[in-house]
Amino acid sequence: MIANTFRQKIAGVFFGSQKTRLDPHKKAYYKCLEASRRQEFYTEFEVADTFDGRFDMLCLVMSIYMQKLSQDIEKTKQFSQNLFDAMFKDIDLTLREMGAGDLGVGKRVKVMSESFMGRLTKYSQSVENKDATMLADTLSRNLYRKAGSVKEDSNITQFVFNFYEQMTILEAEYLISEDFNMNEFIATCLGSQR
Repeated sequence: MIANTFRQKIAGVFFGSQKTRLDPHKKAYYKCLEASRRQEFYTEFEVADTFDGRFDMLCLVMSIYMQKLSQDIEKTKQFSQNLFDAMFKDIDLTLREMGAGDLGVGKRVKVMSESFMGRLTKYSQSVENKDATMLADTLSRNLYRKAGSVKEDSNITQFVFNFYEQMTILEAEYLISEDFNMNEFIATCLGSQR
């Protein structure tokens, strides 16, 4: 059910009719969502292929993206807010499609958005300060949900630093344009790590 919903959303973004043209921030969100579902994360990096694991991976991708956008706030403030809103509107819809009741969805989305903001802060501090110990701890608790499961030199830690370093090279205008494709960008980051 969840996999089908995801495929339908992505297909709609890339193969939908011209009448349903998405705003740039929504398109960027769906590209991040697609990137967070890359097979490598669930095989090579052993992220749990569950609803929670997919949410955790999406939070990581979105955190690094939004951290970079925050470095040029004059150009990206509204885009970042719209990106955040698109993410949590989609999560709300997904929970409803999974059968969650109206009363429970609002509370769950609130908890998930607060969780995301905490992760955004921790991931941002880790990569900005090049703090491998902090990043490994943050990944252990938030991506693998098991303290001590990630080491400073783990493949996932190296990937996150590489992902962040590659993002820092790019201009804000490009990152918020329709030309930027997070899925292709992450594929390149993963390829350069091999």
